[in-house]
Amino acid sequence: MEEILKTITNIINHYESGKWSSCDNLRVMLRKLSCNYYYLTKYNIEAHEAHNAVQHKHKGSVSAGLILANEQVPELRMLREIRDSTQHVIWSIRSEISIVKNEQ
Repeated sequence: MEEILKTITNIINHYESGKWSSCDNLRVMLRKLSCNYYYLTKYNIEAHEAHNAVQHKHKGSVSAGLILANEQVPELRMLREIRDSTQHVIWSIRSEISIVKNEQ
């Protein structure tokens, strides 16, 4: 997962810098970012399953089980936030590609 997160961060940093210079570079970045988004989803599913297992095994109230699961599987929230943010950048790159195409 660390390598995926590093790749995502590098792509986003490169996009933010504005140094991508061409529509072809944007397409390559979009492809890599989209693929890594997919790979990250695997870890999100694993975290979700672990979270659910903790919550359902808890013998107390549902809310206590949820609190316990959130404490024991904090990566679920982290992965959700990263995936949401990555999705926004993916849409931004798509929009940028469209703008560049229309300007040509």
